[in-house]
Amino acid sequence: MSSSNFKFSRLLALAVPVLLLGVPAARGEDAGAGASAAAPDAAAQSQPGGAAPAKPPAADDKKPYADQAVKHYNRGVELHQSGFLNQAIAEYKAAIEADGRMEEAYSNIGLIYAAQRNYTKALEAFNKALSLKPARPTTLNGLGTVLYARGKVPEAMEKWKQAISIDPQFASAYYNMGNALENEKEYSGAMDAYVKAIKINPGMADAYYRIGTIFKKEKHSAQASVLLSKALELAPEAEFVRDAKKQLSELDSEIRQGADEPEVQMNVMPPPSGSPPAETPAAPGDLQPSPPAGGGSSPSSSNNPGSGNMFIQQPPGQN
Repeated sequence: MSSSNFKFSRLLALAVPVLLLGVPAARGEDAGAGASAAAPDAAAQSQPGGAAPAKPPAADDKKPYADQAVKHYNRGVELHQSGFLNQAIAEYKAAIEADGRMEEAYSNIGLIYAAQRNYTKALEAFNKALSLKPARPTTLNGLGTVLYARGKVPEAMEKWKQAISIDPQFASAYYNMGNALENEKEYSGAMDAYVKAIKINPGMADAYYRIGTIFKKEKHSAQASVLLSKALELAPEAEFVRDAKKQLSELDSEIRQGADEPEVQMNVMPPPSGSPPAETPAAPGDLQPSPPAGGGSSPSSSNNPGSGNMFIQQPPGQN
């Protein structure tokens, strides 16, 4: 797998469960809600089973979706979550044929094509979905992942920001923004986005893993170890598990090596013969701090990179 494909796969791992809309939501009712009631935004909800069929919801304020459209759509979600992607596409298309207003079906088709790396068809499907409902965060998030995969980073970031402006609790969009910033080596911005994702969804193991990886790169071994361990605790079967365990092993070796290093002995060389005698030390009350070179004040501890410990704010617990 190439480096660019690996970076994109980290986005899709979060986008896939988010866009699995279990039941078409009522048009006009969820402009600020993100996903439908059957599948709220939760990037950590990678396990299937959140898409139970329900009563046919309203497609707009006056007319509900056709019964056949809802039937095909829910069948498509079941196939989608089970991994039968081509059959799911057929069911989604049947739903659209039964009711052309069903933008959720277009959005999920776009999701499947994105997973298959068919970006042209994915863009067509996402854009069609947005033409029917411009304010669905999950569709904007999916479109952002495709734009990012095609190297259009600013455009992708804009879509994720739009998704967050509609639904400030949309954790996956924060995660994807963090991932893009991390790939650009903007580690401070990336960590800020990951922390926001964790505050919204404390169970987002991928975000803990990414922050731990950044801490390791920046030689903060203790913090990295804590966060990588947390990621493994939350998702022991995730794709990142092998790499996280490898990093933890390296960190353990580094920490043990640092603890086993002997104390360095300083050998003081005697002064050469004929050198002038050492000055008599001043009394404690006579000592004055030396001004820094060029004048000015001494640096405060807050500006000293060695003062204080880097830490991540502990996310609040779930209600």
